[in-house]
Amino acid sequence: MMKYVVLLALSLFTSLSGWAFSLDNADIRLLCPQRGQIEVILHRYEHTQQSWGQHHFETGGGHVRQGPLLVIPFANLDQMIYHQTTGEFAFWYAETEKLVRCRLLSLTTTYPVDIPYYRE
Repeated sequence: MMKYVVLLALSLFTSLSGWAFSLDNADIRLLCPQRGQIEVILHRYEHTQQSWGQHHFETGGGHVRQGPLLVIPFANLDQMIYHQTTGEFAFWYAETEKLVRCRLLSLTTTYPVDIPYYRE
């Protein structure tokens, strides 16, 4: 019995830790109603960007924590909402004032490269 409890605890920890992502270097791809695939990139220095479709691109900055919710705002007043307990994603579309649930397609950790520069 104890073996099953330990196995359950480990699988729960593993699955929850799999939902974690870095606010400095993550590429998140979501499938959301009305917009289809949305790509959200979190860069160093709290710079963010979202894109969808062929010609839609927005930037943003920073994030806000409200209990288990992590809210990432964008310049067009959209917000990506991540529930840290359940691992669910949602988007607030400011233009239509709609909150929609999104399905996670992929989550990739990016590794920024420091490019050397030379002074003359």
